[in-house]
Amino acid sequence: MAGEKHLYLVAKGGYEDSVNQSETWQTGIRLWCDLSVPDDQGTLPTTSDFTADAATDVEDDWTIESSWQWKLLTAQVIDPVSYLNDQAAPAWSDLMGAGFISGKVNLASLTLYPMLSTGKAFEGRSAKLTWNTPLAGGGASDLMPLEVATVASYRTAVPGAKGRGRGYLPPAGHVKYLDTGLLNGTGVGDLVTALATFLSALAVENVEPTLTHVRPIVTGGNYTKYGVITSVNVGNVPDAQRRRRRSLAEERTSSVVTYG
Repeated sequence: MAGEKHLYLVAKGGYEDSVNQSETWQTGIRLWCDLSVPDDQGTLPTTSDFTADAATDVEDDWTIESSWQWKLLTAQVIDPVSYLNDQAAPAWSDLMGAGFISGKVNLASLTLYPMLSTGKAFEGRSAKLTWNTPLAGGGASDLMPLEVATVASYRTAVPGAKGRGRGYLPPAGHVKYLDTGLLNGTGVGDLVTALATFLSALAVENVEPTLTHVRPIVTGGNYTKYGVITSVNVGNVPDAQRRRRRSLAEERTSSVVTYG
């Protein structure tokens, strides 16, 4: 299994209101991982190979099922179960509770995929953390329409479009919007701070340079090059993601048109 490798962390959830429970949301972020310290940009690691492995972990608030591992001889490049327990779940829990994401939104699972340079997961394998009770957002207000999305823009040291990425965040409540339809400045500022904390929490740092390191990155195309995310920004103009309303059952009202 020669070739560059990285990890892909996907968060998926749903909605508290019964009328919206047929719909889901999801968003993902890619991660550099290796037994070394990453440069700000470069070629993705080619260390060793992903292999099949079965592991289960039951915690008080969630359960993890994993079907892969990544080792170099006897050393773990990364233990997917430990990463979900110690980094991903706490990072996402804090972001959900930061106050921007509506309390009508919930987070149900986190899935960590071992990614190849083909852009596909190794043998379709994954490590999945599922909350016993989906984790609700910390915002108090009701939802905006589901397809109204706030976008986080990621910046790296890589010049041009290849050095930029974006993530569609879980839906916010209407209190975060002004009467003009724009996001309010305080909400945007608080969100950017929470996102910077979130990205830092996803990283793994070690004093020993030959131990596991993880950093959030932007990568794409043939999945060989990367840039470490060095800053995040959010605009005050909302975006849209129509696939967040593709499963809703729509009620339509009609009227006959008459003339004369």
